Amino acid sequence: MKFPRILFFWCPYSILATILSLLACTVMAEEIKIGGTGNALGTMRLLGNAFNKENPSIHVTVLSSIGSSGAIKAVPKGAIDIGLASRKLSAEELATGVVAIEYARTPTVLAVSTKSKITAITRKQIADLYIGKLTKWPDGSLIRPVLRQPGDENTKQIKTLSSAIEQALIAAEQRSGLAFAVTDQEAADKIETIPGAIGVTSLALIKSENRRLRPLKLDAIEPTVKNGSSGNYVPVKPFFFITQPNPSATVKQFIAFVNSSAGREILTQTGHWIP
Repeated sequence: MKFPRILFFWCPYSILATILSLLACTVMAEEIKIGGTGNALGTMRLLGNAFNKENPSIHVTVLSSIGSSGAIKAVPKGAIDIGLASRKLSAEELATGVVAIEYARTPTVLAVSTKSKITAITRKQIADLYIGKLTKWPDGSLIRPVLRQPGDENTKQIKTLSSAIEQALIAAEQRSGLAFAVTDQEAADKIETIPGAIGVTSLALIKSENRRLRPLKLDAIEPTVKNGSSGNYVPVKPFFFITQPNPSATVKQFIAFVNSSAGREILTQTGHWIP
């Protein structure tokens, strides 16, 4: 009669203790959920990864774009821990009890694909291309503006450049056949891939996501951090952290990291300056 063979594995206590310790750390790991404007997401993922390396027990999750307004609404409900907004909050929004902390700024830019030879644009040309008066680039290729919804912060900022641009954008919103993007990432995708496309984005998004986009000089002024911080280049986009009045210790720890030398270095490398 044959008996089944029973295999015994010897596991040193130290190894078993290490495994149990790792499992316990995994179970007890804290999470910080961050969401908001698409212009800030690429940089926030880089900051989150760097923070995770220094704090392995705290995991930073950066969600897909929900916009500034979405973030401002999500924080009071506890849906996210930190919201990202690219505009100042209204009195009504502040009345919900959230706190807004400006942490960086970046140039808002008109951009084209890096395949394009275009390097600069003027306010007059912006108005002309949106209204349909300027239809071709110097090489003869068609100009294809990528539009956003009227209430989008990028669109609002471009409208402030001149009354002619504001009226041209209002007219463009009624034109048929123009490309349209809902989110900042979708806009960047379309500017990259549609031949002859031009649209509004931010220097921070281009740099943090390694986009194949070229930010254009505006009236001969290059959209750099130096020119933006000095006031020579406009428009400029502010970024705000949106939190509860008394955020958790982990949220405070992450914000402190962003304000540290390591965090500021990442902000600088991705087209930001500290206000």
